[in-house]
Amino acid sequence: MKRLLCCVACFAFAISGLAQTPSSPPISQLFAFYCTPNYEFCPDGFQPGPGPIQLSDGNLYGATAYGNTGNGGGTVWRTNLSGDVSTIYNFTPNGSGQYPNGQIPSNGLVAGADGNLYGVTALGGANDAGVLYSLTTTGTEQVLYSFCSLSGCPDQALPVVLGGDGNFYGITPEFVFKLTPEGVWSQFYSFNLPSSEGILLVAGTDGNLYGVASSFGTKAHGSVFRLTTAGVYTAVHTFPKQVGATVLTQGSSGTLYGVFSGLTKSGIFRITPAGMYKVVQKTPQGAYLPTLLLEGSDGNLYGLINDTQKANYPGAVFAVSPKGKTIFSEELDCNTVGCDPLSLIEASDGNFYGLTPLGGTVSPGDIQNGTIFKVATGLKER
Repeated sequence: MKRLLCCVACFAFAISGLAQTPSSPPISQLFAFYCTPNYEFCPDGFQPGPGPIQLSDGNLYGATAYGNTGNGGGTVWRTNLSGDVSTIYNFTPNGSGQYPNGQIPSNGLVAGADGNLYGVTALGGANDAGVLYSLTTTGTEQVLYSFCSLSGCPDQALPVVLGGDGNFYGITPEFVFKLTPEGVWSQFYSFNLPSSEGILLVAGTDGNLYGVASSFGTKAHGSVFRLTTAGVYTAVHTFPKQVGATVLTQGSSGTLYGVFSGLTKSGIFRITPAGMYKVVQKTPQGAYLPTLLLEGSDGNLYGLINDTQKANYPGAVFAVSPKGKTIFSEELDCNTVGCDPLSLIEASDGNFYGLTPLGGTVSPGDIQNGTIFKVATGLKER
């Protein structure tokens, strides 16, 4: 049966309509991850992925997929807003070459209600299938759960979000799962397979979970849903035939924003708490779609455009007003800022910070391996 592909391989957004404007804020490299020749030594790890997140101490935290030596299994790092990076934890093997505490922390990093960091590794642990771990800001790590501990491995290592009840939730095509901070895994909500499946899950600002599901068949379509931590599922919006969503976020007022994509139409949408759906900005066919959206403290939408399938496209940062007016859009420069941006957050100083896995300015002879970059929007400090 024909199936709607909500996770579109070729994103599109109106680059031609989002040309750099005079109001584009400066974008600069805050820090570059690098390795010496032949990857003999990578001081802070390389290929940053999860993060950045900002904790109450004002610092940014993130992780790199690979460690600072040849057998390093990744790192968790900290930086102030001036770019002074330090490694607070290294995922390293034991004497047998195994990684009981996890390896490759590439599946997400979230701030817990207790002020600690929580993350998921792709490998390592008791079953070499990844772990859920907690990490204090002083570098004390604890494995909370080893994935694939159940028969048939329904409990796979996947990214998690923090629910309003203090538990962690993630999504598979078949179900939403829950992991408690004590390390108890359970299947929380099941999708109606084979007629629909889960696509993505985000934590709402109202304490609920929101996500995107997809249906199958000739009338395949996507839908946005709300899932309370009590397990109550509500379809918030159903898209027309052959249209789905690829990005979803919730603003401070409870309004949902996202990116929709179909065979003939695409763009940014919003859904009010009352359930009113409206297209914020349409995009023409053949251009790139945003891969990330978030609401800034000024009420505007900020985001990233990225297409890792297209060579020589570095990605871009943009801002759009709630009424759909483009405020700015600026492409990154691989050599001076980094490229293929992964993430973006607004920090307490009113500027935005993000990560790239590639590029950056490093010393001659060293190997570029990603950056922390800054978008100096200069919004009000919080």
